[in-house]
Amino acid sequence: MYDYMLEEMSDAIALELNVDRNAVLSILSRYWQDKVAHVWDVDDMLACARRMGKPITRADAAGLLSDVFEDHDSDLGISWSSLSSALEGYHLVFKSCPEDQYDRVHGVFKVWRKGCLIAHQFGAPPRQLDGNLPEALEFARTMAAEMPVTPVYIGLETETGESHYWLTVTCLNNQIVIEEPCTE
Repeated sequence: MYDYMLEEMSDAIALELNVDRNAVLSILSRYWQDKVAHVWDVDDMLACARRMGKPITRADAAGLLSDVFEDHDSDLGISWSSLSSALEGYHLVFKSCPEDQYDRVHGVFKVWRKGCLIAHQFGAPPRQLDGNLPEALEFARTMAAEMPVTPVYIGLETETGESHYWLTVTCLNNQIVIEEPCTE
């Protein structure tokens, strides 16, 4: 077990039980002195999704991480490849995401108009990775209204800087239409 994880556990236990953090840390350190554990957390799944350019919520990432744990082969363990494999079949369906949950979609979003090389970024790694979708959507709606019929794309930036669009925002007959490209 990593020292920082023992410290985080000690802080959480001490706060919850209103006890001395150092006493808890001492107990946990003694307990873990002859054990090892490699721990994967939701932030690892979120980082993997970001590398793959996939929008995901923290709740979905937690569910996928749990699935990886439940299905892993103990001879092989859990690896970044395990997380990537779990994400291969994952797709956040925009239409099934309630509007009040948009701020829970994780990622750095890029917004650009079809045919234009300039993209506007919403969010910034490593700290500003949650809550960026509502602002990106609002900006895309404004851009679409400025040039009806011309699609505006919303995508996630990957660690390589590439952006593949996830949503298309278009103004048709004075109505803003948000669609996902076919994923079949």
